[in-house]
Amino acid sequence: MKAKKEPAKVRFYQPQPFPKTSQEAFDILSYNQDLSEIKDILFNFKQLVDIKKSVLTSHTLPDSKIPNNQAFIDNLETRINRLEAAVDKDEAYPSFYGDVCKVKEDLQVILGYYQSQIKQGQPIVKSYMRQAQSSASELTALASELASEQHPILDNKDSRMLTKYTINYCATDIMQEDVATIEYIVQKPYLLDHSDDPQFSYLK
Repeated sequence: MKAKKEPAKVRFYQPQPFPKTSQEAFDILSYNQDLSEIKDILFNFKQLVDIKKSVLTSHTLPDSKIPNNQAFIDNLETRINRLEAAVDKDEAYPSFYGDVCKVKEDLQVILGYYQSQIKQGQPIVKSYMRQAQSSASELTALASELASEQHPILDNKDSRMLTKYTINYCATDIMQEDVATIEYIVQKPYLLDHSDDPQFSYLK
């Protein structure tokens, strides 16, 4: 007679505790303006970078050069929007702190790019300004129409062209301001100070 098999043990799912790091970063970003400033930095960057010509570098990559500028921008924007949506809904998520760290890492790419462009005398900005101010450019045509009151209403495309031109016209000042803001943000841990609690651990 065959021996009866023991019934399989039922394994109960043990939910993982919510990471303290993500909760702390969420609480901090919920009560300051850093996400708003990060969004402004990205907006300016999108006007000042040339998707095809600009060389972006990251110390986290083997050969340092970012292979796809548009993908870099899209991924950064997605993370920022995800963080902002969580704060707006008052709902943190487990990888919140990881996204904060990745955003800080990407901001350092922008920081390095700005520092390089300023040092080189703004070659990308100057190239854009030459094109924008040429007689054949859309912006020149728009300016002419506005001056002669032939174009009384600005549509979204017009507004985008004028915004890009204005930001590039003030490029160095904007870059320097954003460099200072980025340096401030990347130095922040976005974690609480537990130095007065010797028993505290992020692993518990």
